[in-house]
Amino acid sequence: MVGLAFDGEALVGVNYDPMCNETFHAKRGKGAFLNDNPIRVSDRPNLSKSVVGFDLSHAGDDGASNGLQVIQAMLNDVGSTWIMGSAALRISYAVAGRYDIYFNHGLEPWDQVAGLLLIEEDGGAVTDRTGSRAGLFSDGIITSSAGLRAEFMRRTEGMAWRNPTHRTV
Repeated sequence: MVGLAFDGEALVGVNYDPMCNETFHAKRGKGAFLNDNPIRVSDRPNLSKSVVGFDLSHAGDDGASNGLQVIQAMLNDVGSTWIMGSAALRISYAVAGRYDIYFNHGLEPWDQVAGLLLIEEDGGAVTDRTGSRAGLFSDGIITSSAGLRAEFMRRTEGMAWRNPTHRTV
């Protein structure tokens, strides 16, 4: 993971997957790419049968149990869920359409700097848990197409996962 940001805005970002020899990269205003090929978020219109990626929070709060509550509430509606570890790569996978949506309770700036730019450059939606545009110091992250993100926000309304933690970095 490497990124360049200025005044809180990601300008360049790269996430490399050494196991698959894949490089996800973006430069503001130039698009998002996997190796040299342009990538796009999934165009799945709703959560039904979607692939949901998430990671258990490493923060000292209830992020993990709150994320599991979200998955439990949606388990019968979605196609599958993936927990795989590297948040940076999971965001990249959502940008490339391998996941239909990805969410995480709280990440560090270095975990999401490239992903924030990747998702914005490929036309997807990236917000925090309150629905505001996500940034380097956001309180949680949701990445997907705009329509799918809106449904996720409706479905998670009132859940503990949506409560801000007011993290400090």
